Amino acid sequence: MLIHAAVDNDIHPPRFGGAQRSFGLARGLARRHTVRVLCVTPNRSNGPANESVDGVELLRRKAWHTSLAWRLERARLAPMFAAEAGHRANAARYAAALGPGADVLAADLNLASLLERAGVPLRVHTSHNVEYDRFRSAAPPVAGRAAWAARLRRLEQRAVEAAHLTVVCTDEDAARMRELYGVPPSRLAVIPNGYDELRLALPSPGARERARTALGLREGDYVAAFVGGDWGPNREALALLADRVMPPLAAEGVRLLVVGAVGRALRGRREPWLVVAGEAPELAPVLHAADCGLNPVRGGGGSNVKVPGYLACGLAVVTTPFGIRGYAPLAAHCVVAGADEFADALRARPRGLAARGEPAPEALSEYAWGRLGERLGERFEARLAAAGERGAA
Repeated sequence: MLIHAAVDNDIHPPRFGGAQRSFGLARGLARRHTVRVLCVTPNRSNGPANESVDGVELLRRKAWHTSLAWRLERARLAPMFAAEAGHRANAARYAAALGPGADVLAADLNLASLLERAGVPLRVHTSHNVEYDRFRSAAPPVAGRAAWAARLRRLEQRAVEAAHLTVVCTDEDAARMRELYGVPPSRLAVIPNGYDELRLALPSPGARERARTALGLREGDYVAAFVGGDWGPNREALALLADRVMPPLAAEGVRLLVVGAVGRALRGRREPWLVVAGEAPELAPVLHAADCGLNPVRGGGGSNVKVPGYLACGLAVVTTPFGIRGYAPLAAHCVVAGADEFADALRARPRGLAARGEPAPEALSEYAWGRLGERLGERFEARLAAAGERGAA
């Protein structure tokens, strides 16, 4: 198959959850198919216009209106998804960049206007969350939020109606798509979030010691890592850790290691138990310094890619019940605790796979991006075959 995809961000390197999902699935699809991804990026993007990575052909095209939407959100005048209007106006240009002949065209929500005019055999809406629900629970503080929410619901409705298939992260998201937009089960595919099996693995001999030395950690420290991009539910989770969970543990040798853009929220804080690593080009060397991975999120959509990532690096995992959504087969390998129970869970110093000298659980392999991308490709093939049979009948 020739698979074209369109996303409204730069997905390589995949530094946050949405980019990790888009690139991970594309990489898995590219094991058996030809995959070309159009990345519509802000003007400040410095990636090459054309690049091939892990079998995926990336086409980067800059859009000034993406930068404008970012500025409008910062000014609290409009949310980022307002950029969709600019993408819709440029849909023909984007389609020309991808070129003809695709068997499948997949598009994220802000670029779903490409699906409305495409004559490809299989049109796919790739949903990272139920965006209407996500906006209502974690909307930026912009003027006219209710009106924007209604506009987003109409946009999401158009996307699922234009698609032959909508791909979601969890069974819960599939149920909401059916409830909100009447999408029949036959037009929904649940492909969970996963982890990068090429770059996240148990530490090799000496890797843990090197990682801890690089971060200035002491031998007896118990290090709990929190990884996240800079968006509302992650900031709320980090505030819970920094303000409620960690202070009672300050004298017990527990350290909080914050990785990713969410660490900006702690700018200026200097508590001795806090280590802010910032954005890491490679996640594994930082996570190998930790004993435990934390996922105290209590809101948002989709599912949290940090959970399988922590397990892949051999860490113990402490997560809220909300944070384990989408990963039921992995729950037995995690400590599931409410927000008020996180301090006690860390006080117990849970030991991960690496500390116990155990291999990764078999269930984890099903969440490798390569395997998930292959599963998605199988779903595409089945849909195309069924459509061919109907056409021949």
